[in-house]
Amino acid sequence: MTGNNSKPLAEEILETLYAARDVCIRYEKKYNMLSEQFHELYSQGLLDDDGLNLDFVDWAGSYKTVLDCQREYNGRVREFTIAEKLAHLKAHAMVA
Repeated sequence: MTGNNSKPLAEEILETLYAARDVCIRYEKKYNMLSEQFHELYSQGLLDDDGLNLDFVDWAGSYKTVLDCQREYNGRVREFTIAEKLAHLKAHAMVA
């Protein structure tokens, strides 16, 4: 946790993840392609856009953010004991 009035770091990571995922989903619908496949083409330089397609730049950055957040979140969650994970789920279940 980051402080008394702050959200736990894991929640901040998830908020960033969800925002980036929303951007990716928008582009997936627009271009009819999953982000994973897009990123494979983009990272290999196969899209031939010369960096001029701002959608592609934004999509690639958002997908990288998704991957980074997943990696960071998974690292944080591994630090928690099973009891801490269960307590966290129960606390959020009561709020919902």
